[in-house]
Amino acid sequence: MMYVKIPFESIIEFKTNIAEITKMSLEHDYNISEGLILGNFYVSGEYKTHELSVNVEPFKYTLPFTVELREDIKKDTLEFNIEDFSYEIEDKTKLKVNIEYSLKAEEELFERVNEEELNSELEFIDDFINQGEIQEQQEEKEEEIEVEEDVKEDVNVEDVDTKDNVNISVENNVNVEVNNTQESDNDEEGRIGKEEEKTIMETIKDSDDTFVTYHVHIVKESESLETIASMYNVPSSLLSEYNNIDSLSTGDKVLIPKSDE
Repeated sequence: MMYVKIPFESIIEFKTNIAEITKMSLEHDYNISEGLILGNFYVSGEYKTHELSVNVEPFKYTLPFTVELREDIKKDTLEFNIEDFSYEIEDKTKLKVNIEYSLKAEEELFERVNEEELNSELEFIDDFINQGEIQEQQEEKEEEIEVEEDVKEDVNVEDVDTKDNVNISVENNVNVEVNNTQESDNDEEGRIGKEEEKTIMETIKDSDDTFVTYHVHIVKESESLETIASMYNVPSSLLSEYNNIDSLSTGDKVLIPKSDE
């Protein structure tokens, strides 16, 4: 729900002296056109040109105003109200009018973004995904290096009997095979070789892929991390994990992850 108060000020110049305002009224009308409120305030009443005069003069002035509406406002729910109205005489021929009015309306469920904002959101998501892919590649390289070092430490050709044939092959994954010609003495070593192979395979086994859908939320006035998390039904801690958030300001972009497992 949107609710906002807007001040309006105008100075009306009279052609004659203003000694006293004896009657004052305020009316208004407006219409909505292409995202704008176009309206008028009608200030009317009676006044005295001299303090001792018994005669009064009528007056009526039209004061136009314009308000730009947000795109996510449901225009058919708009409520326009006058909250406050005051006036004062300045320099004997000028009437200063102060009006405060309010706008209240429901908001659309989803934000409407123009092409420039959409492109900005897509670039934001691409940068986020690319950073994740680079980090994942670095972690995979570090893992491969660790596996190679483990293989070198666990299988040392110089420590194996010269009668044994040792075959080590590295392709997509690391396979370690030990073929022994001495059956009786090397059965235990063969079992150890298979256990090492199993351990290595488990270490370098790829984890299941998780596909994530991202939504970019543009922060609006009075929104907080908790209200945004509640809006998308995700924990606020998850938003903190995916976004570097110290404080939220209107217009900030928050990445909303949604897992599809």
